Amino acid sequence: MNSFRNETLKAVDHLVEIGGFASADEAVLAAIEAWHQTTDDPAERLEAIRQRVRRSIDDPRPSLSIDEVDAALDEIMAEAQSVPGRAAR
Repeated sequence: MNSFRNETLKAVDHLVEIGGFASADEAVLAAIEAWHQTTDDPAERLEAIRQRVRRSIDDPRPSLSIDEVDAALDEIMAEAQSVPGRAAR
């Protein structure tokens, strides 16, 4: 079994010391979970996308017209621009 490198152990200990995690075990488990999320099976991801598309197609709510979409986007943009300290794009 491979052991952790000193740098890795120090990083984990630091995360625990600053309160990022309650224990080293918790930090390592979070890292493993994050790794699993980035290495999803492509077939599972494709199936999840297909399900989302199917739910969208089967959604009984009426579709929006292009004018309704434009109005909604304009409203969102106006709200975002009115937030103090937010840079205009």
